[in-house]
Amino acid sequence: MTIVVPFGPGSAPDVMARLAVPTLGARWGPPVIVQNAPGAAGALGVERVVRAAPDGYTLVLPGDAAVVVRVSMGPRLPDEPVRDLAPIMQIGSVTTLLVVSGESPHRSLADIIAAARARPGSVSFAHAGMGTSQHLAGEMLAQMAGLQLTGVPYSDSAQQVLDVQAGRANMSFQGSVLALPRVRDGSLRALGVSSAARYPGLPDVPTIAELGLRGFQATAWFGLYAPTGTPAPVIARINADMKAATEDVEVRRRLHLLGVQIIGRTPEELRQVIAAESPSMRAVLRAAGIQGE
Repeated sequence: MTIVVPFGPGSAPDVMARLAVPTLGARWGPPVIVQNAPGAAGALGVERVVRAAPDGYTLVLPGDAAVVVRVSMGPRLPDEPVRDLAPIMQIGSVTTLLVVSGESPHRSLADIIAAARARPGSVSFAHAGMGTSQHLAGEMLAQMAGLQLTGVPYSDSAQQVLDVQAGRANMSFQGSVLALPRVRDGSLRALGVSSAARYPGLPDVPTIAELGLRGFQATAWFGLYAPTGTPAPVIARINADMKAATEDVEVRRRLHLLGVQIIGRTPEELRQVIAAESPSMRAVLRAAGIQGE
């Protein structure tokens, strides 16, 4: 049994998958392998699973970018996640923080905005690739604040965080799984939260909307999928077993500490989420001038 995670070790979906492995292994019998396949904003890992046999033995755990954003960017893709993947479960979402280096001279969002206005294009933001939640959050910030920011894509999550810590990239919208430990040890500084409400684990960090960009909201969620054609009973069994894994008290405690909110939707509910979010995402992409290549 293989769960392909289309991001690097330590990323939110990687942690979700690895915390679920003990429960899944106990229920399934065969060893469960988590395989990291980063690249192309999650598309490489998705494409690997699209081509796998639809027998339930190869799954993928990408973010919303790979299934909602990717198909909304156009042009038509040879592998379309909505058509070629069978939804199993919307597992959870993560708190997203706007972070800078702990040594950065920018101590607030206002500092970032002032620097970007003084020298258009001089402020860079690291992200995981075109169309990812990190990329869209940076573009949304630029659009709402009237800024020219320079996006820098990374295929490796760890290197992205290291470059922000070192100041080689000025800032990033980072998921809480990677960001929180570094905010707590001081190597990163959190300037704002991209969700609608403050994160209880960092109650003193305001939302970006509170800081003047009213209506700003950018979140990321993650789901589990199998290749299209996987039998419905197999999909239902995997959903039930993943639900059991995410309801484990210790797993929930550890995910909560990392800012992960468990969602646990059914296959049909996940299908409805994708269908509902795609039209609004196309509007966001058009407004930001983002298109597929």
